[in-house]
Amino acid sequence: MEYRIIDADSHVNEPAEVWQDRVPAAMRERAPKMIELEGGRVGWSFDGGKRITKLQTALAGIDVTAYNRAGALRHEIRPASYDPHARLEEMELDMIQAQVIYPGVALGGAHAYSEDRELQLSCVRAYNDWIHEFSSVSPERLIGLPIAPVTGIEDLLLEWRRVAERGARGFVISTYPNGGPVPLPEDDRFWAEVEDWEYAVHIHFGFFGEGPTEWSSDVAYLTSSALIDMGTGVVRPLAEMVYMGLFERFPRLRVVAVETGIGWIPFFKQVLDDNFLRRRFRSNVHLKRMPSEYFREHVWATFINDMHGIESRHRIGVDRIMWSTDYPHTNSNWPDSQRIAEYEMRDVPEDEKRRIMRDNAVEVYRLR
Repeated sequence: MEYRIIDADSHVNEPAEVWQDRVPAAMRERAPKMIELEGGRVGWSFDGGKRITKLQTALAGIDVTAYNRAGALRHEIRPASYDPHARLEEMELDMIQAQVIYPGVALGGAHAYSEDRELQLSCVRAYNDWIHEFSSVSPERLIGLPIAPVTGIEDLLLEWRRVAERGARGFVISTYPNGGPVPLPEDDRFWAEVEDWEYAVHIHFGFFGEGPTEWSSDVAYLTSSALIDMGTGVVRPLAEMVYMGLFERFPRLRVVAVETGIGWIPFFKQVLDDNFLRRRFRSNVHLKRMPSEYFREHVWATFINDMHGIESRHRIGVDRIMWSTDYPHTNSNWPDSQRIAEYEMRDVPEDEKRRIMRDNAVEVYRLR
């Protein structure tokens, strides 16, 4: 392509010392700790070893036939997963100008760290400080987003204000602001504040009730991965946000649905409207406009490979979709991302392609 592109969803694999160096000394034994597993593979220990997870997200540059759920070998973890200077070099190999960056350990939200309030808050602050430092190496190219605690509205507001004041370009939530899976009136305190912010609230995959666990079987792993790729995790919270009048009450609020794909959106909007018209009196839900209109104006979404979504881009809104690589996870095509994208968008006019692969992200993240 003639222009530099922007990757709207990539990840880190945090270095071993992030939490061990940053949380209070009394909490370090229970904070996330990188450990050696059988066969030279590595994983993470949580809550002093009460939960062990394998590191399975360091896969960039590895042939797909070599993917192994037993965890990554330490030497397989590319430095670009945790070193910002190496990351910039890998981006150059993929010819990417900027990346929006999400966590590795807390993919499912801050529950992953601990259910203990003080420990979770310490871990959230530690990660947010680290990703801020990571991004500070090249602020216009490394757009690391901080994450929200799930310990209640007061804690979330304090952390959001802290990271927003120092220049964060987005905020990732994994539950409603109250910390649970069900919206509550108190959530409006957060929505009212963030509405006046120049950046968006981000939902990666969807909302979660607990930290990640090991898959019970190979089939469970494959099925869960497919459902994530289809965007099923974000469907319920987005429908609730529309139906509860969130965007009607806060007309400047913006939400980015991350790593959800986009092919499902036209059918989702159709169902939102049809369901509303059929059941709005029975449910006592009344809006001033059609649900799909609120979705169209307030929600952006990212995709990796989605031919059906590209074909339906005008039904979604060309100005509401952003391309991504998912580096360094299983969906990543590094270092050949542009070859795949060029093929998938071979019939897309250049002005639309530029908007999807660059300009929309420039606007959402206020890049120069």
